Amino acid sequence: MKIALHRPDFSKWVERITWQDIVGIFTGSLIAAAGIQCVLVPASLLTGGVTGLAILLRYSTGIEIGIWILLLNIPIFLAGYRFISRRFTFYSLLGVLALAGFLYLFTYFPFFIGDPLLSALLGGVLAGLGLGIIFRSKASTGGTDIIAIIVKRLWGFNIGQTSLALNLLVVGLLALIIDIQVAMYSAIAIFVSSQVIDQVEAGLGVSETILIISPHYEEIAHAILHDLHRGCTFLPAKGAYSGQSEMLILVTVSRIQLPRLKEMVFAIDESAFMIITDSIQVYGRGFKASNDY
Repeated sequence: MKIALHRPDFSKWVERITWQDIVGIFTGSLIAAAGIQCVLVPASLLTGGVTGLAILLRYSTGIEIGIWILLLNIPIFLAGYRFISRRFTFYSLLGVLALAGFLYLFTYFPFFIGDPLLSALLGGVLAGLGLGIIFRSKASTGGTDIIAIIVKRLWGFNIGQTSLALNLLVVGLLALIIDIQVAMYSAIAIFVSSQVIDQVEAGLGVSETILIISPHYEEIAHAILHDLHRGCTFLPAKGAYSGQSEMLILVTVSRIQLPRLKEMVFAIDESAFMIITDSIQVYGRGFKASNDY
């Protein structure tokens, strides 16, 4: 059966600029700048992307990182404007200016640890935490984020692959200009930062979505509804080998509730089949409200 596809009507959808996002952008910029300027720079380490390139140029020229970030982002914003929404452009410009300003402020507060590995770990965590908050606020700090979007739209390369290639280029330049050992510690900082960004952007409240297959689906659903106090959905299915009609249960719970759910299911049917997957963000009753996106 051929299904006619219609273009969705976005006429009533308006991108909102909220004070929560702006506070998040400034907070994230403050934390990221502290990690970069107070921890990574005193240890001669880099972070990823254009910020890392700006740090490298600072080592080579002596001109402050914030100035280089502004200069490097001018052509990037001009090239990327047509590919980005107005709100994203405004938020990202705000993020670039805030990060540059805080980087300049923190030049007066160096925090030299002495151990390059500890500097890489602490600096990576702080930089990743700050950038993750910025991304959660629907913004970026310009640079490789915008470049990656342009590359994806023009040539179809994955955003993550583009960012990785650019980060490897920056680390490679550091190895050639300064020292390969420093470059390796910088790679650790970049890796730690990227992992923290993913965790912060996804949120700490990761939920679990479970698919349950059992002939005792009615009893299991009753336990979920009345004992676990979660909603669930029946999905009709048919076994490929047996040819028998079955009813699947789809339910989403918090990680704290997952052990109790497994205990309940296997108490009812010890041979039940369960598929458990991480759900990064869940919106709806009992989870996030739609205005929290």
